[in-house]
Amino acid sequence: MDERGLWELFCKTGLPAVYLAMAGRRQEEESRCEEPAKTAFQPRIENA
Repeated sequence: MDERGLWELFCKTGLPAVYLAMAGRRQEEESRCEEPAKTAFQPRIENA
């Protein structure tokens, strides 16, 4: 099977969509870990 046939098979199986969905979810999970914890307390902002 030539390379073009492999790409057609790859696209017909839906694997590109699955791969992109998994990559997006992984990226979201990683970005959540980097955010500081959210608390009920907010810092005071004093007007100068």
